[in-house]
Amino acid sequence: MSYRKATTIIDKSFDPDNDPLDVYNWTVIKDGWQQVWSHWGGATTPPNIAAYGVGTYQLTLKVHDNRGLWSEPYSQTVQVINHPPAAAFSMPTEVYRDTVIIMENMTPDPDEDGDVLSYAWNARINNSPYYYSGGNRNQVMTIRDLIARSGITQQQAISDGWEMRLTASDGTLSSNATRNFTVLNHVPTAAINGPATVYQFDTKQYTSSDNDGDPSDMASLQYFWKVTDSDGATKLYKTPSIEVSFPNSGIYTLEHWAVDQIGAKSNIDTLKVNVLKNLAPSMTITSPAGTSENPSVLDAEKQGDPLVEWAYSDPENDPQEKYRLEFFTKEGILEKSVENADNTGLIRQYQVPNPTFNRFEYFTVLGRAYSKGSWSEISNEKMFIIDNPPKPGFSLLTDTGKDATKVPIYRTDVLNIKSTATDLDEPKGDTISHKYYLKPASGTEGLASTQGDFTKKFASNGIFTYRQVVTDSLGLFREITHSLTVVNRLPKVNITYPTSDNQAKPTIVSTLTPIIKWDYQDDDGDLQQRYKVRIINLATGAVKVQSGEQVSSARQWQVPAGALAEYEKYAVEVEAFDGFDWSAISPRKYFMVNLLTVKGGVKHTEEWNANRQAYNLKQSGDPESPRAYNVYWAGEAFVLQAKTTGLPDTVQVTMPGGYSTQLTPADSDKLIWDGQLTDPSFEKLPNGPVTFTFTATNEYQSKVDTVTVVISEDWTEYFRSHRIK
Repeated sequence: MSYRKATTIIDKSFDPDNDPLDVYNWTVIKDGWQQVWSHWGGATTPPNIAAYGVGTYQLTLKVHDNRGLWSEPYSQTVQVINHPPAAAFSMPTEVYRDTVIIMENMTPDPDEDGDVLSYAWNARINNSPYYYSGGNRNQVMTIRDLIARSGITQQQAISDGWEMRLTASDGTLSSNATRNFTVLNHVPTAAINGPATVYQFDTKQYTSSDNDGDPSDMASLQYFWKVTDSDGATKLYKTPSIEVSFPNSGIYTLEHWAVDQIGAKSNIDTLKVNVLKNLAPSMTITSPAGTSENPSVLDAEKQGDPLVEWAYSDPENDPQEKYRLEFFTKEGILEKSVENADNTGLIRQYQVPNPTFNRFEYFTVLGRAYSKGSWSEISNEKMFIIDNPPKPGFSLLTDTGKDATKVPIYRTDVLNIKSTATDLDEPKGDTISHKYYLKPASGTEGLASTQGDFTKKFASNGIFTYRQVVTDSLGLFREITHSLTVVNRLPKVNITYPTSDNQAKPTIVSTLTPIIKWDYQDDDGDLQQRYKVRIINLATGAVKVQSGEQVSSARQWQVPAGALAEYEKYAVEVEAFDGFDWSAISPRKYFMVNLLTVKGGVKHTEEWNANRQAYNLKQSGDPESPRAYNVYWAGEAFVLQAKTTGLPDTVQVTMPGGYSTQLTPADSDKLIWDGQLTDPSFEKLPNGPVTFTFTATNEYQSKVDTVTVVISEDWTEYFRSHRIK
């Protein structure tokens, strides 16, 4: 039985007389000499025999009945064993050094006893010692690994005498399984990679596209080449790739083979290379682009002497080795020749140094390219002319001598635009034309003139820019701009009424609705379009009344009724608008409203008026005719009365002859003033009109009124006995 299994012992003792069995005597002897267990006593059975390990056990039992009799000994032998593993595996019978070999382990694991197994893989060649190969159950390996560990040469490894041994162990017992196998070698295959058709003078690279079924042999392959040219001469090479030059046309034969490190030789690959005769390259000039019918115009400042560019092509794609450029005058005379090597094969342009060619003269350029011993045909012809561009310039001077580029001008100025443009090629026949464009600051540009010189008078104000474009006969142009400012001269306003410019002595106005008047002047000749009048109370500084903005060319404004008050001092300011700008505020003028008036009156004394009426009644029966109320006798006293407003300080009455008197106010309102003028000399007054002048005066002004009466006859002729009163 397996040592891993448990034993169960069944006691089958009995007594023929059915007497009870009272004593059991057990002994367990291992391997014939070692008692591992015994028993004397009641009924029992031995324990698990396998627990005592591998061996041969003899179990002996004697029983005793209650009558004192012993049975004969009964013995039974039990063998406890450890089963060895049953090693087994499979693998390919033929492999290569780089073949990944996966061993298929077919050993039962655990084994018959349930033991977990360990493994050892060992290989040997031609009965050599074994080489350890690993300890995995399913080992993965290559022969290349064995070679590396064992010191076997690559050549020795190629053999049919290989043996692989698997050892399986349960820790105590082990077993082996072996398999024989053969290690083979792949023969390399050779192949040439490269063109089969080339051109004379080409140098081409040919590479080997060899292969070896043993990948690790690729790095150690030996390469062999044999090149036979069209004349039968041969060359040998031992490199992975070769460069072959083909100086002659015809058939070249290339042979190639490879040998691996085992010594196996590949096939010989052969390539017949057809070498064609070399063809000449070609050159096409692309720049300058001009032709004889339409030459290229090169800007002497921006481009200068030409940058010659060309396209190069070769039927065999041979690189350009050198190039030649030839420049001719319009008459066909060679002016310059250039020949340069091209070590890169990539040069496609040549910059002619500045300044090589004369300006404003026509030249042609031709070229050729060289490669592999052959010059190209002459290229296409290109024509060019190097033109000095015009130099723009112009001045902006007014008829008054102002430089408009430096100082503002006015609309009344006549602006002279004069070109100062030049062209260095003019002595050779070049000409220039002009165009002027004018652009307001916030407007669009427009053509102003095509003349070199012209005049302009502006109708509006603002910033303007003149752009001059000067073009020569070949189409090159330059431009320049100048800006100028047209300004409006502000109108000037001067108040003519009121007239006072001294606020301490304002003009006295005798109406509450005075008419403010002013003069208007504008150096640009602009008419007044609008005006604004302000009347300011000097005591408060506040605007008392104002016109607001009035659209009118009138140069006066009447203060509306109810706006002003008497005895207040006012300042007047006026502004005028000329259609572009408002004037500065006029110098102030000052006024005050004082409604001073005087109305004079001349009366008779009551006595003399009664005499007048009595005389009239006697003469006509009418008290007022023929002597009217304004008719006086010489020698009468004149009763004077004045009615005033404006609180005059004095009212004086004068009459011809140097007679005068001051009237007296009737009360503090000073509305009525009374007085009388008499003198003995009045008796001598001649017949005719006599005018009395009433003058009312206050601190601001004087007002005058006149009254005329008539002197008719002397009173003494009628009243001889009457005393003058």
